[in-house]
Amino acid sequence: MKRERIIYYQDELNDDFAGNNIKVKPIKNNYKYIRRSWIFKVNAFCIKYLIAVPILWFLDTFIFRVKIENKKVLKYFKKKGYYIYANHVLPYDPIILPLKTHLKKKTVIISGHELFSINPIISDAVSHLYAIPTPNNDKEMFDRFTECMSYYINKGERVLIFPEAHIWPYYNNIRNFKAVSFRFPVNDNVPIFIATTTFKKRKGNRKPRPIVYIDGPIYPDENLSIRDRINDLREKAYEMMCYRAHQEDNFAYIEYKKKDD
Repeated sequence: MKRERIIYYQDELNDDFAGNNIKVKPIKNNYKYIRRSWIFKVNAFCIKYLIAVPILWFLDTFIFRVKIENKKVLKYFKKKGYYIYANHVLPYDPIILPLKTHLKKKTVIISGHELFSINPIISDAVSHLYAIPTPNNDKEMFDRFTECMSYYINKGERVLIFPEAHIWPYYNNIRNFKAVSFRFPVNDNVPIFIATTTFKKRKGNRKPRPIVYIDGPIYPDENLSIRDRINDLREKAYEMMCYRAHQEDNFAYIEYKKKDD
């Protein structure tokens, strides 16, 4: 099996190789993050269980075949709120992880503006799957964004965050990422779990099988200052992702090289 290609990158924090050519549109500053109406909840239930789940189940069974390892660590958190941090290496990461780890538990998915820039129908559909866009550079919007996550965490739900932000398809390493998103579990004083996608070479298929390792819980260290708690969580998350990604059988289907090299 040969590698499909080599991708050259310049900036591991900001380069994006999703390849979707979506023209990103700004999110309105008055975007409604928390949806409390019963109409929204009924529509969300129908879209999830009558449309999304059957389609995803079919795709995962016959195409994706994602395998989850160590899912048992989530067993005692079925009714408790927590955050999941994952590396972003597949376009379907945000939808497969909730499906394969705890289908019945509501998962708020932090998404980039691309997902909300395709067309109004797609934007409405993904919002009913509890995908929410990151805020613009607006303090009032950021406050409502933060309030939204705390609202669902306090209701015993969970929030899925991709700290790398951008998709690097089939990347078998961990990119550097900022600590800013780790302020949320510190604010809510809840644990985080780590979901690291690796790739296993398989016979009869060019593309490797995704293997996702779940690790945790990791709690904010209350003996540290707020800033140090945030940085401490970030370091522990990064170290765990690297530990999983650096396994010998993590297959490099696509090779990434820095342009300066």
